[in-house]
Amino acid sequence: MDILSGIELAIKNEADGIEFYRKAKDKTKHPIGKMMFEAFMQDEKEHLELLQSLKKGAGPLSIDIDRLKQKKSPRERVKGLFEAVKDAVAGRIEANPDELEALRIAMDTEKEGYQLYQQLAQQATTSEEKVFFEFLVGEEKQHFQLLQNTYTYLSDTGNWFLWEERGLLDGG
Repeated sequence: MDILSGIELAIKNEADGIEFYRKAKDKTKHPIGKMMFEAFMQDEKEHLELLQSLKKGAGPLSIDIDRLKQKKSPRERVKGLFEAVKDAVAGRIEANPDELEALRIAMDTEKEGYQLYQQLAQQATTSEEKVFFEFLVGEEKQHFQLLQNTYTYLSDTGNWFLWEERGLLDGG
């Protein structure tokens, strides 16, 4: 696949991801799940805007690589959201089968995303493009890891509240 086709596919995937995370957020009953899906949806929106800018010919030079490097990671952003509400979320709400299925689908999507961005980074013709696609690889890999940790924990315990207390956001 050439780089333009890859960018077009990435644009479609990010748009689909935005819609998926919006629906997942709406269906999830627990505030922590809603916040996680909302945070991922916002990340996908930013990725979409950057990719559209690149495709329109604005080119990688229009993307502020230094700003991207200074941006908090998805893990840090989601953890910050949880910290802000953890005292307000005192109830134990069980994860439902739809939430677990949403997590499985999201993991598959994020894995496909970071694999595509790895391929595009290898095909990049400038160092700026390479840095940009590697940034997206990192974002999508962290989404995948957060989703995988969440899925593993919830499928074992079924409990959102205990997951937050366990601190899986820290990889623990």
